[in-house]
Amino acid sequence: MRRSLMTCRLTTSILTSALILGFAGCAAPAASDAPTPQAVAAVPAKPPITKFKAYTRRFAGETLLTQSHATGHVGDLFFTHWKDGGEASFKLDEQGHFKIDWIGGDYNYVGGPGWESGDRNRVIGYRLDEDAGASYVTLYGWGYDKDMDPADPAHLVEYYIIQRWVRTPAQGGEQGVTFTSNGVEYTTYRTVRREKPSINNTETFYQYWSKPKEQMPLGVDHKIIFADHVKAWEANGWKLPDLDNFDASDDPTYQVFAVEVFLVEKGGSVSGRVWDAGK
Repeated sequence: MRRSLMTCRLTTSILTSALILGFAGCAAPAASDAPTPQAVAAVPAKPPITKFKAYTRRFAGETLLTQSHATGHVGDLFFTHWKDGGEASFKLDEQGHFKIDWIGGDYNYVGGPGWESGDRNRVIGYRLDEDAGASYVTLYGWGYDKDMDPADPAHLVEYYIIQRWVRTPAQGGEQGVTFTSNGVEYTTYRTVRREKPSINNTETFYQYWSKPKEQMPLGVDHKIIFADHVKAWEANGWKLPDLDNFDASDDPTYQVFAVEVFLVEKGGSVSGRVWDAGK
């Protein structure tokens, strides 16, 4: 059975790598004689991302990760990199160029670049130059609503928008609608994970899937219009909880373009580039 991306939580031991931090400030505006505007109710701020120590790590320039666990930023891009054994490495630069190499396949590896929070309106651009047998190449992330009944699997959702695969995704899942986004035909599925590791410790939660009719070709620029997938999932009655919060116990609700490797016959590589195509 496929292991969850969050099977192993990040620990403070990964903070031993060198840090490169940058800070910028701005001056306060000068006072004026203009009337003071009517006060508005303060909006509660999200807690600082320092709640999750690993997310404060920032690297400049091309970065090579070979350790078992690492999470942080290269430039403005967030990344996650995790393996439960074996040999795998992840190289990423500030322009979103990445390469993931693995040796063998009798362990679980997940890694990729993206964003520290999800966005329903994000348009993800990517190009794959190489894919030598990854289990899944997918947009991946989480939604979480701490105010919903934790007994309802819909309070925590792990989602996949599959682009390429060698293992059949969403096996045994409930099939939903079929729809077209950016010229690609997808079918939706829902599965449930019972008492499994997640961004909020061990939980029972749903997985939402979008699987294309055909695998996306290499060497071509592609777009994932995330809002189309949210709309399709919700057409089945599968609501997606909040995508932008730090409320879970172990990780924020991040969104990454991920490469997952598990139970494959041999080593391989995936390389390409990821960017925000909505900007």
